[in-house]
Amino acid sequence: MRTQAIGNGSLRARIPAPFAAAMRALQLQGADTAELSSLRNEEWRELLPMMDHAHLALPFAQQDLSGLPNWVGEHLGNNLVDTARHWERVRAAYREAAAALDAYGVEYVVLKGFTQAPDFAPRPELRWQGDIDFYVPREHIPAAVRAFQEIEYASCHAEEDYRDADHVPTLVRFGAWKWNGNVYDPEVPPAVEVHFCLWNDSVYSIALPEIEEFWDRRRFRRLGDLTFPALHPVDHLGYLALHIVRGVFSAESPVHHDRELATFLHGRAFDDAFWKEWTAMHSPRLRRMQALAFSLAAAWFSCNQHGAVKAEIDSLDPPLRSWIETCGGAPLENLFRRTREGRLLQSLLAESPEARRKIMATALATGRIARPAKVASFETHPSTTPARSNLISSYLEYPAYLLSRIWMNGTAILRFLAHASLLHLPRRHTAWSED
Repeated sequence: MRTQAIGNGSLRARIPAPFAAAMRALQLQGADTAELSSLRNEEWRELLPMMDHAHLALPFAQQDLSGLPNWVGEHLGNNLVDTARHWERVRAAYREAAAALDAYGVEYVVLKGFTQAPDFAPRPELRWQGDIDFYVPREHIPAAVRAFQEIEYASCHAEEDYRDADHVPTLVRFGAWKWNGNVYDPEVPPAVEVHFCLWNDSVYSIALPEIEEFWDRRRFRRLGDLTFPALHPVDHLGYLALHIVRGVFSAESPVHHDRELATFLHGRAFDDAFWKEWTAMHSPRLRRMQALAFSLAAAWFSCNQHGAVKAEIDSLDPPLRSWIETCGGAPLENLFRRTREGRLLQSLLAESPEARRKIMATALATGRIARPAKVASFETHPSTTPARSNLISSYLEYPAYLLSRIWMNGTAILRFLAHASLLHLPRRHTAWSED
């Protein structure tokens, strides 16, 4: 797989050429669909599942699709219809969940999901939402979980290691629904995630104590006929940016959230009042963390930016700018292979030699190897149990899975070491300037 120019051309990533073409069609400035019109049907059949996996199919479906094969337009249109129908299920599930929390006297704010509308995504019915995220102060987590258990939610994959998570095990309703292969099945039951922190200092080895102030600034918002408690708009932006950064650390691909962030930056590029408030409310340290996500959004999706955003990106310390220039395409590659370059960024930001050594050791570890039963569940929904046929085939295919993991981890570690050497890591200092 060759490296492809992405976004505004300042970064490159090893991604399939059709996916790079779709990224060019999603640019907020200078979008280009010419390459897509020349794709063969076979290439489209490979590209569409990639777009589903990246959560970019729905934003893509809202672009000008003229010149594309009719069946592609119909397929994307069906995705939008199914997503709009599923929104009704999400809305009903939220109302029931909120009533359960209210009955237990649990205060909360809603994160991500439908709260992204309208600044980050135009309308909730145009954005797929598989779960509903609630932030609840840590001391009220047991009561929140009991409230959801009372309405028949139960822990999903509770045996997994959640030590590095910022939420308790995902809660789902086990019922008659079965996975049918449609990513946008309107009958998918929404899951619930109960978050006990907005940023986990101990996991990321980067202290951001002012995040605790987000709770004190919460406010009620209205979206259509829904009223819900949410973060202050400035803190909402900060939370999403931090969510993207920690996704980079842990080798997830935050591409869809970065597209939403780029949409926000583009739409607020001339909103002086908002950016004045952002500068006043968030410290230089917190703004610097957000600027890392802003820089990826600008590079990947060519969004316009307010002067305050440009200034914050330009003021990033040299080690951080070097990481962006060298490794800024790696988070996109996580859609297709596991990379370790996010740990380099985390090590640059870590605040002690001990933390940096721990991060580097994590980056060089082989990672978890799934059991055969877990491999069988990769193609099912959390609220369903893998079919017997899936379990049998997973045991038969398990040796190939193990070999693929060995190859994937080996090549990722070699690339990590090469980039670490290029960036002169480990360093004796952090990338933080004096605030």
